[in-house]
Amino acid sequence: MLAIIPVLVTPWATLQWQYNSWFTMLQADHAASLGLSVAGGLEAWFGATPNKMLITIAGVGLFCLTYLNIKAWQQPGFKLLLLASALIWTVIFNHKAESPTFIIAVAGIVIWYFSQKQSTFNLVLLVLVFVFTCLSPTDLFPRAIRTDIIIPYQLKVLPCILVWLKIVYDQLTYKPLNFATNETDIIDRGR
Repeated sequence: MLAIIPVLVTPWATLQWQYNSWFTMLQADHAASLGLSVAGGLEAWFGATPNKMLITIAGVGLFCLTYLNIKAWQQPGFKLLLLASALIWTVIFNHKAESPTFIIAVAGIVIWYFSQKQSTFNLVLLVLVFVFTCLSPTDLFPRAIRTDIIIPYQLKVLPCILVWLKIVYDQLTYKPLNFATNETDIIDRGR
């Protein structure tokens, strides 16, 4: 319905031409590059030319799979994981992602890290993100390392992918709190 609203100010033939041009541009754009994404990483790490559409569908599938944990939907911790996952997903599955867009993924990673119980594994993932995603494009890394290792092997995106997979795992295994039981336990302890 919203796609037809512009017909109020644009002739139908012009609107149809614009939508056809847009669709053609999207097809050419999708075939042009892999960017700093899961697809780009797979090509860099394994030399495979991935089908971007299949990778995106797999990413959507994993993202939506977490919704099967229905009992956790109302939990604030689960909602924060969902927000973090969405922020990271939009970057790592974007075939046109560039270095500056990773601020979105890093925001999701910060939300994830500070909404979780602190663990050594989570800290290691956070440090990997800080070093490879945040610092690797800066002058703190020598140019030779950036151009010969970081960029060709897409190391900027790898920690973000690992964190996103950890978030998906955390969402699938999320155990909702039973407030009634916890409240009863507190009352019993007070007696």
